[in-house]
Amino acid sequence: MSLISRAGVATVALAVAGLPLFTGAPAHASAAPEQAGQAAAWTSVIPCLTETAATRIAPWADDPLEQKSEELGVAEEKLIDDPDAPRFRTFEDTAPVEAEDIAAVPKSETTRKFVTSSVEPRLASRVTIPVRVNVIKGKHRGERAPAGPRKIRRLLQDLNRGFAGQQSALSPNTRYRFKLQKIKYTKRDAWHHAFLNGPRDQRMKRKLHRGGARTLNLYINGGGPTGFPVLGWARFPWQYRSAPRLDGVTVNMAAMRGGKARGYNLNDTAVHEVGHWLGLFHTFQGGCGARGDLVADTPAEAEPSYFCETTRDTCPDDLGLDPVHNFMDYSLDSCMRMFTPGQVRRMDTSFAKWRQ
Repeated sequence: MSLISRAGVATVALAVAGLPLFTGAPAHASAAPEQAGQAAAWTSVIPCLTETAATRIAPWADDPLEQKSEELGVAEEKLIDDPDAPRFRTFEDTAPVEAEDIAAVPKSETTRKFVTSSVEPRLASRVTIPVRVNVIKGKHRGERAPAGPRKIRRLLQDLNRGFAGQQSALSPNTRYRFKLQKIKYTKRDAWHHAFLNGPRDQRMKRKLHRGGARTLNLYINGGGPTGFPVLGWARFPWQYRSAPRLDGVTVNMAAMRGGKARGYNLNDTAVHEVGHWLGLFHTFQGGCGARGDLVADTPAEAEPSYFCETTRDTCPDDLGLDPVHNFMDYSLDSCMRMFTPGQVRRMDTSFAKWRQ
């Protein structure tokens, strides 16, 4: 494994298509110059790009829908060459984490003492987040009715269950609840296949985004070009100020409950991506490095979990076994079921600092 290239998009995305796959995360807040060196040692460790991985983009060149990869805004740095990665994880789900991201919510601002004294007084015991859902219809078979109101309500129900700690007795109850404000249906094939903060994705969001930093704009679409879909992607809270209309979370319709993304169709993609939207990194961020995901109580993890290997320990010198049950890993939906108290504190600080 090697360090991933720093050039990348400031978005968060999960890959989708038949079974599991892999990706990474971005952000752009101001950071002190001395932090640049720290970031270099902390950037997410993932499989390096090879010619084998690069060839995966070739089919797009002849695809009448997308024609060429440049139109999608897809860089080679987003491709993963990992023989263990399922197809849904072929692309980076977040851009490389850099110094700006580390500075946005430093570890010192997520300690129990800091959060109790400086963050909790600024937050209500229950934070209700309005959700505006944009369902994007395509023109092909199976794309004309990607998600009806019942499916949307079930997604919100599962999202709230995840953030209420109801999927595991070990998961804390967070203060965040999500309330459906509006569902809007838009028929536009190019947007249905919009991909990972590419040009079409950006045009769609600039047109449809509503509300401020506290409003969750949730987009349901096809997750990318035919044959190369992604489970979902999101923006970090500190990115809102520089590009407010790009803020939000995208979920592939195949990752919704009962969808075609076998193994990833229990709505946990939404929980994962909203975790990013509230300031969380992946549990495998930084590999076995000292900084990790900037959360003290998540064991370090050298690489993402694609399935549910409960005895895996890729960083044996750290806290314990890999956190394969954590929502911020890449495990199967049936395996992901919890946040940690440290992740909740980080979400609280992120929300108070960047979304209040």
